[in-house]
Amino acid sequence: MLAAVVFSVVLVVSCVHAQDEPSPIVFTPTFGTLMGGDELVFTAPNITSSGGQVYCRFGEVDQVTVAGGVGPDGLTRCVTPVLYEIGRVPFQVSTDGGSSYSYGANFTAVLGRSGVTLVDGNSKWQRPIKSATSPLDLPAWRELIRGQLTMTWDRDSLDSAAVNVELWGYKEEGSVASWDFMYSVARQVPNTGSYTFSPESKPASEYHIGSIRVTAYTEQEGLTNIRALWSKVHALAWQLEESFYQDPVSWSTERCMAWREQEKEMPDFVPDMPPCPCTLEQALADTGRFQMDPGCSLSLGSTCTYHPGAVHCVRSVAASPDGAGQQCCYAADGRELFTGDTAGGSTPDRGHAFGAPPYRNPPRVPDFSHWLLDVVTFYYCCLWSDNCDVYFELRPTDDCSRYVPPKAGAVFGDPHVITLDGKSYTFNGKGEYTLLQTDDVSLQIQVRTAQVSNAQGDLVQTTACTSVAMREGVSDTVEVRLPRARESEVPQVLVNGEVFRFDTSVMTLSGLKVMSIVPSNVTVHFLSGVGVEVRSKGGVLTALVLVPPTLKGKTQGLLGRWNDNPDDDFTTPSGDTVPSTADQMTIYNDFGASWAITSQTSLFVYSAQEEATYADKHDPNFTPIVTPPALPAESAEGRKMAQICGENDQCVFDFTATRSEALAASTRWAHDWYQAVSKDTRKVATCPYVPTPEHGSKVGGPSYVENGTVTIACNEGFMSHPTHTVKCRADGTWDGVPGTCVASNANTAAVAGGVIAGVAVLCVVIGLLVWKMRDDKESTRSEDYKHDDKRESTQET
Repeated sequence: MLAAVVFSVVLVVSCVHAQDEPSPIVFTPTFGTLMGGDELVFTAPNITSSGGQVYCRFGEVDQVTVAGGVGPDGLTRCVTPVLYEIGRVPFQVSTDGGSSYSYGANFTAVLGRSGVTLVDGNSKWQRPIKSATSPLDLPAWRELIRGQLTMTWDRDSLDSAAVNVELWGYKEEGSVASWDFMYSVARQVPNTGSYTFSPESKPASEYHIGSIRVTAYTEQEGLTNIRALWSKVHALAWQLEESFYQDPVSWSTERCMAWREQEKEMPDFVPDMPPCPCTLEQALADTGRFQMDPGCSLSLGSTCTYHPGAVHCVRSVAASPDGAGQQCCYAADGRELFTGDTAGGSTPDRGHAFGAPPYRNPPRVPDFSHWLLDVVTFYYCCLWSDNCDVYFELRPTDDCSRYVPPKAGAVFGDPHVITLDGKSYTFNGKGEYTLLQTDDVSLQIQVRTAQVSNAQGDLVQTTACTSVAMREGVSDTVEVRLPRARESEVPQVLVNGEVFRFDTSVMTLSGLKVMSIVPSNVTVHFLSGVGVEVRSKGGVLTALVLVPPTLKGKTQGLLGRWNDNPDDDFTTPSGDTVPSTADQMTIYNDFGASWAITSQTSLFVYSAQEEATYADKHDPNFTPIVTPPALPAESAEGRKMAQICGENDQCVFDFTATRSEALAASTRWAHDWYQAVSKDTRKVATCPYVPTPEHGSKVGGPSYVENGTVTIACNEGFMSHPTHTVKCRADGTWDGVPGTCVASNANTAAVAGGVIAGVAVLCVVIGLLVWKMRDDKESTRSEDYKHDDKRESTQET
């Protein structure tokens, strides 16, 4: 009997009291594996239970209850269950047998890492017969499948002298998704942290993706909600039925074609996909709507197993209404890759790789719906057979023609602000302010500024950004702040007031995602498509905000009203507009100060000292430097300033106001960064896709954006007609007609035939004209004859 379980998650625990209890519950570890099975250990001084029994209840609608206990050491332990959802999940603890749950907490479930590593997983375990671009090599593949398989794990993670190794399979039937126990690979294996075995084919099974589970040897086979380590999900090529190994191409082709028929019965999700950015530069800059694909990323070495030829892929942050996700891949020269041109092209996914609310319903289950509907099917059609054309027909590349870039705004240095309409000004107030808000999606982005010191360490009448807090709707609240002690430039991240630790570079939270690949950089992706990039440099924070076109005309705050009219950017919360030509102090007092937040609207977390410092959200007693005194160009400081700042006005302002080389350099860098992002997010023209001609190919890396070219190369015996190379013009049209490949002798014959046919037609036309003239002449003569006969008849009468 198969034991069915559900999708599990990584847990980031943020604890609060459900009732007014004297002591909070503190959890460890804060992260678990992708599929649950981690032991949560927590303490609360007043948790006591007869027999040491407690119950832990997870979830709100579909609740899962697991039994736990209080050990001899006084610590309470519960094993995390498997769940279908990611994000914030209610968690409660009962100490009276489940009659009441007197302790409450909130934890956040996110996708994370595995506890079992499949050595050479892509090659030996999943056994591709070919790459997406290479031909079939059955002899080499048959040699590979005779080899042994090895898995490893941290032996200290399981307090057991021996372990059991099990295989679990995943399936979806209608609206139900399940993980099912399949069989034991081995039992009572010594816990050395490694196990090697020779796999055997199995009877035909409905499971083609699965995961390895390692448990203590004392655990019952197939039991759920127990301490366990799991591998990543993978294609089960190593244990499929014997017919797969005898004829993998036919076996896989049959399933590829069956999948194609199934797809015909499913809703067409492609039209609802968000459009791909047209260039790599746009994809990297649009951090609100797209995030890096860990499977193909520049920052992770561009190891693009499923997209050969690509150096970077991105995935849409938000899912479509059907729960699908977009994927866009790019070559080193920045052009988008099309599946019609290369096997490494961009492909949308019926199941979003990171899932979509409501997560419990297929195809919305995080990661596993994607594997079942989009990844193992790629194995069927492309890696185990030669039917990539079928896969690409059902997963076509978006041509980016619908893509509209976001707009950037920034705050940096002693704070200098560049609005979404490109208006630059300086607002060096001391306090906490609304950087951006939109009522449409209930977005709030707030900044905190603090007084800065000069090169000698003395406070000066300038400020800089030290913290950025943000929330959208009912999402988690994220605050990115400089450490209070300023002992490091690595910013601290708080989620709902608790210090947040990155276990993976991209963390999925409730209503948003947080990414940090470089410790000094933090990016927040909101579901609305707004992206906030916060970077620490020179002892201050820089915040760059990317706003999607759907929010145009709906923004307010220090970043202004985005409507392509910079003259109304200085609009206050009451609707009054300060003239864009106003002097700096008028802007400071009448506009900037008006966007001070209140204690009720604040998203920040306060220490006792900060609470006192920011009791007034805008310090009315602080008078900023408006026009710092100029430095003599030939002085030592003047030369240093010129070296650091060049012609950058914001950098010159900060250097002369503070004499801080670090702050000035940070300002120059931040302004350059903003300009680069603004350039990368400009709209580019696109031209229609050019299909690969029959009897030919496209060479040189076809590009369908402005100034891009497509070059046709025909096979031997064929020639391009009428055009060999076409170039994309600024108006979105090609400068010629893309060529097709025609047989060289046929083309010559066609031309000759055309000439002969033309001559023949001309002859016919001339003949007809001659005939017409003769006919007219004969008609005239006939009439004359009639008249002559008539005259003769009259004369006779």
